[in-house]
Amino acid sequence: MPNVVFFSFTEADRGVVLTTKGRAVNSLYYNLNFRVKDLLKRWNTEDSGVIRRAITTSMQGTSRTIVFVGERTYLSRWVREEVEMTLANKKTVYAIRLNGTNGIIPAVLTENKISVYNWSEARFQELATK
Repeated sequence: MPNVVFFSFTEADRGVVLTTKGRAVNSLYYNLNFRVKDLLKRWNTEDSGVIRRAITTSMQGTSRTIVFVGERTYLSRWVREEVEMTLANKKTVYAIRLNGTNGIIPAVLTENKISVYNWSEARFQELATK
């Protein structure tokens, strides 16, 4: 049975994350055996209840969350909530820097002693499938 991974990221990193998600079917990732759930769909609402329900629905059936840490991830309220929701569901959270970024590590990761790995394709494969 394949792993199902939830991707957590900021709006500013949407394009990079979409590309990374697409690579999951690229032959360079021949060792990957996982599916992705995320909130790549844009929501035209400020209603936090609606967004929280969408996150909960997307996380159903996932085995872990991978947080993509970019330059502005530390500012995201929703990355914090996604990490906290994952941990509340007793699932693992991993974090990896987006290639070429060096932004501040989000406090929710530090508070929960979640390591942030530097980007490499091999590391990404490992986090997605371990």
